[in-house]
This record gives sequence, C-alpha cells and structure tokens, in this order.
Amino acid sequence: MKLIEKRRVLIVEDTTIAATYLARELSKLGADVVGLARSEDQAIEMTRAELPELILMDIHLADGSDGVETAEKITSQFAIPIIFTTSYSDDATVNRALKASPYGYIVKPFDTKTIKVTCETALHRFALEQKVVSSEKRFKVAAEAAQFGVVELDGKGKTFSFDGAQSLQNRFGAGTQMSREAFLALFPEHERGEIILTLEKRASLRKTIVLEGDESGRKYLDIVFSEVDFHNGDVIIGAVIDVTDKQRQIKQLRLSNIILDQLVEGVALLDQQFNIIDCNKALSTLLRIDISRLSHRDIFQFGLHASDLKDALNTSQIVRRKTILLTADGVEFPAFVTLSELEQQHEEIRYVATFSDITDLSKAERKLESLAFTDQLTGAGNRNYLKLILNEATYAHSIRALVFIDLDGFKLVNDTYGHNVGDELLSQCASRIRAVIRNEDTFIRHGGDEFVILVQEEGDLAQLGKRLLDVFAEPIEVSDTELKTSASIGIAEMEGTQEPENLLKHADIAMYEAKRKGKNQVVFFSGEQNDAIEYRLYVEQGLFNAIENKDLHARFQPIVDTENRVVALEALCRWRSQDIGDIHPESFIPIAEETGLINALGLKMLKEVCIASVTLRDAGLGDIKFHVNVSILQLNSKLMVSQFLEYLDDFDVKPEALVLEVTESAMHDIGTRKVLRKLAKSGFTIALDDFGAGYASVSELGESYTSIIKLDKSLAPGEDKSSQKNIIAESIIQLCRRLDKSILLEGIETQQQADFARHAGCHYMQGFHFSEPLTLTDVISFIQQD
Repeated sequence: MKLIEKRRVLIVEDTTIAATYLARELSKLGADVVGLARSEDQAIEMTRAELPELILMDIHLADGSDGVETAEKITSQFAIPIIFTTSYSDDATVNRALKASPYGYIVKPFDTKTIKVTCETALHRFALEQKVVSSEKRFKVAAEAAQFGVVELDGKGKTFSFDGAQSLQNRFGAGTQMSREAFLALFPEHERGEIILTLEKRASLRKTIVLEGDESGRKYLDIVFSEVDFHNGDVIIGAVIDVTDKQRQIKQLRLSNIILDQLVEGVALLDQQFNIIDCNKALSTLLRIDISRLSHRDIFQFGLHASDLKDALNTSQIVRRKTILLTADGVEFPAFVTLSELEQQHEEIRYVATFSDITDLSKAERKLESLAFTDQLTGAGNRNYLKLILNEATYAHSIRALVFIDLDGFKLVNDTYGHNVGDELLSQCASRIRAVIRNEDTFIRHGGDEFVILVQEEGDLAQLGKRLLDVFAEPIEVSDTELKTSASIGIAEMEGTQEPENLLKHADIAMYEAKRKGKNQVVFFSGEQNDAIEYRLYVEQGLFNAIENKDLHARFQPIVDTENRVVALEALCRWRSQDIGDIHPESFIPIAEETGLINALGLKMLKEVCIASVTLRDAGLGDIKFHVNVSILQLNSKLMVSQFLEYLDDFDVKPEALVLEVTESAMHDIGTRKVLRKLAKSGFTIALDDFGAGYASVSELGESYTSIIKLDKSLAPGEDKSSQKNIIAESIIQLCRRLDKSILLEGIETQQQADFARHAGCHYMQGFHFSEPLTLTDVISFIQQD
C-alpha cells in the first residue's frame, strides 16, 4: 500500500491549472483531496474544517496573500506537514520558503513521480517526528507508582495479610489473607529460595511478578519487602506497586531505540543550549564524525543558523528547514532539518532534532524540473503540458486568452541553412518572446516553429500582440548570419463557458487568417474566420477520403519545344469533390504536406504516370517524357523512394522516361541532395522547378545533377520588351545556356510570351497558350492532331 493512499490532502493554489492537475494526480495515487483553496483565509478555514493530513501550499496566493505566512499560521495551530509548490527556484524564494519549515518543496512544472516521492517523504518524516515526540515521554526517569498497599506477614510466618491493598487483592483474586505458599507461588521457582531467605533475615528485596492478564495484555507488579517496624512480634511490611505501564514503556522504549538506531535519518536529543545529549548512529555517519565525539557539541557547528532557528522556535513548537549542512571535515551537502521542542522536558533534554540527507532528492528534483513538461530546445513548456491543460475543463476559470504564434518562412531557413541554424533561431525567438510576457502567463512550444501563450491575467491583449510583433522587428544573428523573420499571430479570448481546448482551435484559425492577410500581423479570432477553417478541415478530411476512395486523378499539361512539338507532359494532381466540385491544388497540396498525406498522394500520381507512360508507348509515342513534381518530404522518405522504384519496375518504365521536378529550397537540404545525386546516376532527369521565385540561389545552377532549369511563371515577360523583368529573364536564360542547362519557361499565355521565349533561347515552353491540362485520352488526340 502506498503511503499517500487514503490520506486527506488540502491543496492551496491560486492557479486553477496547477490546483486541478495536483488534485487529479493525487487522486490517481489514492489520496483523498478534501479541498482546493486559493487564498490564506480559505486555506485556514479549510484546514480547521477538514483537518487534512497533508497540505500542498503555493508560495504566491490569490488576493495578494503569501503562502509562506499562511503556512506559518497553520503550523502554529495544527500539527500538519506542509509542502511548498512554486514556479520559482531562485535562492531568494527558496530561502524565504524554508523559514516556514516545509516538509518538501516542488518546483513547477511537476509530474506524478515528483508529487508521489515528495508527498510520501513528507508523510514518512512527519510520522517519525510524531514517534520521536511520543518516545520522548518515555525518557523520563520517574515512573508513576500505581496503588500502594500494606502487606503483613503474621508472627508465625505462615500467612500474609493485607489491609487496604486493593491493588494486590484485586490482582490476586484473593481475600484479605493469603498463605505463604500461595504467595511464593507467584514468583518463579528459582527465585523462591532467595525470597524466603530475605524474609527470614528481614532484608530489603524488590521483585517484579508477571500476571497473565485479560485482553489488554500482561500485568506487572513490583513487590517490595523492607524491615520498617516491629509491632506485636516480627512484622515485615511490603509495598505493592502496579508497574504495568512502566514495563510497557520500557519495552516500547527498547523498540524505539532499535528503530532510532536503524533509521537512515540522523536523530539527536538536545539540551536548552542546543547541545547534543544523545544521538543515533545515522547522525554520526551523516556528519562524518565518531558518535562519541558528538556528545555536548552544539548543532550550530554543522552549518545551521542559530538566530534563524531560535527565532522560529519562538513562534512554533516545530521548525523545519531545507538547508546546507557541513560535515566534520567541511564538506557541504543539502539536508532537511526538523527541530521539535518537547512539551515536557526530561531532565536536561529540551529538543529533538532530525537530519535527512537530500542530496539524491535534490538532484532528482533538478532533473525532473528540467524534463517534466519542458521543451529541451527552448526551455518553454512542451506540447504534453499544453495537452494536459487544455483537456481539463476546470482550467477554464484561469485562462483568459490563448495566443498562437507561427514563425513566417521558418521552413526556408531550415532548408537553406540547415537544422542547426534553425534550432538556434527558434531558441533565440523563444527567449525574446519570454522577455515580453508576464510571469503569470504560460509559455509553450507547440511544435516546430509554433509557440503558444496561455494568458492567465486580465490585460490589454492588443498591446501584448504589438509587443510580440516587435520581438521580430530586429534581425537575429545566428552563426555570423543575420536572419530576418516575422510571425503570424492569432489570439482567441475565453468567452463564457467555452471549453478551453476550443481556444487552441480558435487561435489557430486566427493565425491562419493572419497568414492569409500577408503574414507579420496579429488577428483576433471571430466567427467569420471559423467558416474558412471549417473549409480547411473539410479539405483535410476529404483529402484523406479521396486517397482512400481513389477520387484523385491526373491531368497532363503538354510541354513543347521551339517548334511547338510536344516533347513532354507534366503530371498534375486533380481532385473533384462531389459536394463542392473542383478543388484547386493550391488548396490541398499544402495541406497534404502538413498532414503527411503527400507521400500517399505522390504514389497515387506516380502510378498514374506509369500507366500513362505504358499507354503512350503502346500508341507509338514512347519518346515523350513525363514531368513529376517531388517534394523534400517525399525524397527524404526511404520507404517512398523504395516504393517509387518498385512501381517503375512493375510497369517496366525506365528512369530515362521521367523528369523529376524539385524546388530550389529542397536542394538546400544535404540529405535531399544525396538522394537526387543517386537518382540522377540511375538515369532520372532532374529539373530545378520554380527557379526565380522566392529566395533564388544562382549557385544552385552549377549542380551537375540538374539538367533542366524551369523558370517560374513570374518571369514570363510582359508587353514592355525593355522591362527589368525581361532583362532578368534573358540574363538567366543566357547564364543557363552557358552552363549547358536546358531552359523551360512556364506560364506562357500569349503569343508574345512564346516569341520572347524562343528569341531569348529557351528550349521548352509550357502554358495555357499551348494547352490546358488534359486527360490522357485528350493528350493522345492533341499530339496526333499536330
């Protein structure tokens, strides 16, 4: 059975999130949570009403009350162990908390193991203290004598008579007289000769006899014989003393001594000046000094602060301190010290002190503090912590709003500079965000480049949004490189009895709206935005069903040479929903990448390309190649690449029949480059797609494994032949030709643009001017018409 099971626990915590979490975890451990208090008045009132066996106390309470002062008021009235919980572990907070003598100290965020270990340690220590207090009473030398009676032996020495000795009469069950033989029979046989001799010599003798008692146990009587008077002949007076309680105390004291001697905690008895009168072996081991050398040393020689403890004893009978002790050879170690003043002193003994080495516990606390609910990269709370919070409806009363932050363009940083630079950027962004939010708010890394702030106090949310945008106003220097980034921020406010988990959804919707409006801005959630996100969710679920039900299909857009001959076909994914009709690829392709469905979608398209390639080959058009778009996620999936090659083998399609179009950003990833080099060696043609869009890197043109440079449609020329766009396009085309690359210009919609492409030196062209995407049947007809 766990020590915490069935124990009555009171939680004093002003943050409902933490209070509810503690209540739930303690209940799982079998504890009986008798109440949740938020302020000093509530804590004292519930303590008086519920009489808990353990209290978990937050240092900072609601309405400005102080947990440390509250704990001191409670311990001055009740003997209840108290554990402090706090979000802060700085020296000032710890030192202030320790003045209230807590039985434990937990730094948030915490987990079940930390709660269990700390609570059970506190309960165990409290139980030992109570045993020590109880045992202390048994250190008294004076034992209470029970009823006394007078026993007389008649002159002949044959019969004992007793007057007023009700104790003896009741114990023996006899009348007022007892024969000498019956009386001697009360003693062990081997002692009877000694007793007879003592009676004859009129010498003094004291013996303890044992009587078999009732259900309450054995009874013990001391018989005292002494020559006190002569009257009418020889008379021997005896006193009968009931020492049952004393004998039991002696047995209990022996057991207590054994327990104290075997305890891991050090225990010491102290006099009025705090000098050690007696101690157990554990204290000797703890302080690294022979037990004989501890006698009459004061405990302040080992690192305790005299003024602190003495002042605390003036207001409380029991003082507890988490402190640093010194061994006899000067080595420091963390310890927990409890000092109890005895209610009734025995001779010079005034206090009982216990000493516990908490070195391992301190290490475990620090480790748990760094791991529990913490993102190791940024130091923020992690997604598990957020999930815990949002799944508890009772937290609704403490959460005022949720802020969702998504870094703009972070994927490009990762693709361009690598994940090490990306991680450092995330870490610096987190530090900047943390610097502008309040301590009362909860900061969480939701995952990737997304952060969440749980606002727990009233405040100007618009002003908070502005501060967060300002965080990204200045570039961030990472590895001698200045990176400029921004953030799209969505804010959702708690309304009425709304479920807390809906806040995350609403803030996410608002964040997507911020991105849709151009990024680098703050958007507050509104009901109208919900319609847009519902559409997005519909698309996400619909895409999954479309893949399962094979509702996706391919369209093929012709790619022509300068003579308008079809030399290749680009495979384009199309999806028609029965409910809302055609869905544009720009709507569902990004969602496929976000949800991981892009691989399933890619395999579906590859299968269609293989079928189309075989069909064209059978129609005598086997020299026409197929362009297939592949993403960085697909290329970095070994399973995807393996399945890709298996499809080609199954359909007997040669690698030379395919052109793999890869965006420039994918080529910044080292792993992707390795895959592309292997594919190029295997016979695939690699095309650099969308060149000229975004952050173009001219150095990528020099990669040997790229054969085709596909210029983005944004470079398609306008009417003004001397425009800067035309100059840029012509320059890139000439550069690519000098590098022996083939150039494909997409997005051609007019004859003028087609003439420009031919004149500038493009090898291939693509666009609605030549043909829209067609079904495979229409493609064959289109080619044969030419």
